Amino acid sequence: MVESMIPSLATLPSLGLFFVIIFASYVFEDGAIALAAFVAVESVLAWHTALLAIFLGIASGDIALFLLGRYARRYRGLRARLLLMKGVRDARHLLRRHAFFNLFLIRFIPGLRTITYSLSGFLAIPLSTFLLSVGIATACWTGLIFWGTFTIEHNDWLAEKQLTGWAFALSIVLLVLINRFLRRRALPTPPKGSL
Repeated sequence: MVESMIPSLATLPSLGLFFVIIFASYVFEDGAIALAAFVAVESVLAWHTALLAIFLGIASGDIALFLLGRYARRYRGLRARLLLMKGVRDARHLLRRHAFFNLFLIRFIPGLRTITYSLSGFLAIPLSTFLLSVGIATACWTGLIFWGTFTIEHNDWLAEKQLTGWAFALSIVLLVLINRFLRRRALPTPPKGSL
């Protein structure tokens, strides 16, 4: 099935595909998780190798954002300007009071990860809290997508009706739509007339 849908993936060596998944996670994280699950189900890459690749991609991206925030603290002018912004003050309040819970929830809301994870570093949230929260949330989300992919692949009815490929495509579209919906719900809408 991979050979017919994505011919170039089947021709990559395992190590090359491993790094494709890691780099894809920097661009479109949920799509990279789906890709990792898909190649694992199709036995193009061993499931534990695909899972390791997506974990390393997500973890390294999250840690890089956190460290970027920590590095930004060195600049006094930037620090003073950011700490005066209402949004940063609100985030600081939420992250200081309920860091673990809020960082866990942010994992499931696209569009907020980049800024929140950078702010976590900037606001000196303990690295251990950050890693534990984001790690557990990532394991839950990745596990859910892997489980869904394996369920679709091993569904006898879908295989019999030759709908497995369509089910994969539909699940990716659904994932994108859910992400957009969650992002719209989480981000405040600017007042009319503002840029």
